[in-house]
Amino acid sequence: MQQTTIELLLSLLPRNKAVESEIAGLYFYCADRPEAVVSYIQEPSICIVLQGEREIYLGTECQYFDNSHLMFCPVNIPVNVHIQQATIETPVIVMSMKLNLECIRDVLAKIQPQHTVDERYLGIKWQLDHALLTTFERLIALLDSPNDIGFLAPLFQQEIYYRLLSAPQGEKLKQLVVNGSHTHRITQATNWLKEHLSEPVIIEDLAHHCGMSVSGFHKHFKEITQLSPLQYQKSLRLIAARRAIQSGDNRIADIALQVGYESPSQFSREYKRLFGISPSHELL
Repeated sequence: MQQTTIELLLSLLPRNKAVESEIAGLYFYCADRPEAVVSYIQEPSICIVLQGEREIYLGTECQYFDNSHLMFCPVNIPVNVHIQQATIETPVIVMSMKLNLECIRDVLAKIQPQHTVDERYLGIKWQLDHALLTTFERLIALLDSPNDIGFLAPLFQQEIYYRLLSAPQGEKLKQLVVNGSHTHRITQATNWLKEHLSEPVIIEDLAHHCGMSVSGFHKHFKEITQLSPLQYQKSLRLIAARRAIQSGDNRIADIALQVGYESPSQFSREYKRLFGISPSHELL
């Protein structure tokens, strides 16, 4: 990332607060101090650490991201994010761009992406090449020319999708907008799990609902989200519970029940295993 781009962002961004920029769907976060683990649901998006490094926990598995890779989230993914090192002089800067399915379809209609999937692009961590990074830099530079955003931002975003679709990972992005694709079917499953948070899930029924075999459902769910269906549901539940507890609700047993746990002791064990702290200690 060019230093001029970093300097522009440092002059514009508030510290330690997520903000949406003047470019619709483009968000930034600038941390000038280390942070404890933050839990949230990452919406379908492309995320890039422009400066510094952050840790992404999917369940208990940790992946490190800096400006050499992007994080590709084709569906809602429950993540725990940790920033270990950040200073006022060298803050961590993170950018995320929501995926625009209509724009992806428009670009896809005009090109012929590759039909094979490179094994390097089966997860959420993708190599960030120079051409793609340069396009993002041009998009960010528009923040310094607000009058140009309306006309040029959609063109640069089209170029971003063009480069992604034309690259080795293109088939993975294409599957987002193709009815009946594995990604499209797993999206149905993740949406159901989010909307029925407290309900028990029978994997066979969920796989059937998505029109997939149980083995195929497990395989593609893990490939796309990096979590098994049950791990995904557990993460959704625990993140929702943590949000409620951190908002000041001290009815831990009630919260556990609301997110689908019948056993408060099991809830406390799994909460501590994921976040490293018990629910009761969140209130201290």
